[in-house]
Amino acid sequence: MIIHSITSRELNTLKSLVGKKLICFKSQQKDSWNRIFGNILLVTEVSEVELRNELTEIEYFGNTEEVSKFYVNQITKDKPFKLMVEDSITETPVNEIIEDIIVIKDEIDVKDSSENSIYEITMDDAVIIKTDNSVYAISREWSLEEELIFIKTSDYMKDIYSVEQIVSEWSDEDEKTVATCNRKEISLKNS
Repeated sequence: MIIHSITSRELNTLKSLVGKKLICFKSQQKDSWNRIFGNILLVTEVSEVELRNELTEIEYFGNTEEVSKFYVNQITKDKPFKLMVEDSITETPVNEIIEDIIVIKDEIDVKDSSENSIYEITMDDAVIIKTDNSVYAISREWSLEEELIFIKTSDYMKDIYSVEQIVSEWSDEDEKTVATCNRKEISLKNS
């Protein structure tokens, strides 16, 4: 099993934001499909935390491939936030208290035609920020790209990459492989 997920240290960084006032998000301007490239900043009353979706080389079906992965970075004066792409920074004001942060974790198992497991990977597909008045979803789609979907939502499970899409993405009719996906919601407030 390949673990391609946010580390426990990074989860603790996100958890430290629960109960804090979220002032705003800073990112590239969203396009008409709510996509931004690469990274977004969560600005709270006490700290700034970056969420990055970055291609990272891993073992991929016996070869190596760059597959996108979430990273969480504490931003400091010595290490300021900057976009992963040349563009101007846009602010999305919030001014609400973070009540919970949920990480959507998917365990993907790809089997051959004989039902033998040929590839297993655990990866995070979304980070959900729940405030006292709103819910924001920051999610990944296709695992070979660094784009993010950033949306204010009333039903985040409808607005993030679905289990069905993941199964389709990781299955291959020509190779006669079939994927399954076990999705978990990890609440940082309760961890």
